[in-house]
Amino acid sequence: MELELKDLKKTYGTVQALKGISYRFQPGIYGILGANGAGKSTMINLITDNVARDSDGGHIFYSDEHICDKPTDILKLAKKFRAVVGYMPQQQGFYDDFSPKAFLRYMADVKGIKNIKLPNGTKKTVVQQIDELLEVVNLTSVAYKKIGGFSGGMKQRVLLAQALLGNPKILILDEPTAGLDPKERIGIRNYIAELSKDKIILFATHVVSDIECIADCVLLLRSGKIIASGTPVQLIEQLQGKVGELRCTLDDVGKMQEQYHVGNIRQRKDGLVLRLVGDSLPEEATVIDNNIDLEDVYLYYFEN
Repeated sequence: MELELKDLKKTYGTVQALKGISYRFQPGIYGILGANGAGKSTMINLITDNVARDSDGGHIFYSDEHICDKPTDILKLAKKFRAVVGYMPQQQGFYDDFSPKAFLRYMADVKGIKNIKLPNGTKKTVVQQIDELLEVVNLTSVAYKKIGGFSGGMKQRVLLAQALLGNPKILILDEPTAGLDPKERIGIRNYIAELSKDKIILFATHVVSDIECIADCVLLLRSGKIIASGTPVQLIEQLQGKVGELRCTLDDVGKMQEQYHVGNIRQRKDGLVLRLVGDSLPEEATVIDNNIDLEDVYLYYFEN
């Protein structure tokens, strides 16, 4: 199983949102990291066919089948591809009078999902899977409540459950933890990690902590391009010698921000400690090579 993007491009008017993205995805979790406007959602919307493709917008392959061009059997290919994709958008309109259970049943009908065949040869009904998914996203107690009265975080969990309907081989998540409290974020991340053995999971976010502990690979998107990619460890290793800490006063912080990329500022017993990231560091800074994390990677690539 493989999903491949070749020279994927997208232009809105005079703005080129994607500038030729090429990548090959295999089973595992891919953290797609970038600031707002980096091209994450555009890339996802092209893969899921929710945005019209440009005539010269590149190619998409799934298991060596071309799904991006317009062959004579495009509808057949599109239907086959959609059947293996689960998609969680950032936002989705709900019928406020629907309950989570009714909404999931409705989405299962829309997707044409019936019984699900398990690896051991047995089958699971849609009703059984809906009940299990509601338990996973901690909505069993409100399974029959109206979604219109839900908080933003609860609606996010309903969206995640619908993305998981039918046990898709490709799971595409666009900011899936937005609106969740810390405990819910951890629970959802842990569950996603458990799914990664036999799925291709694209996890788009601008929150580093969402993917730093579960991603097999991280793609950094900026201005419609992949500017770096690799395992978290590989990306961290590339920052050796580029991260330092400096003791300073509050008056010094502003001056440092004018010259360097400042990460966090911490109050210690003996004063403030400023974390700096960049190709050059002040001579008085202490280089930190054993305590670099993906937050430093993010700062380096998106603030330079």
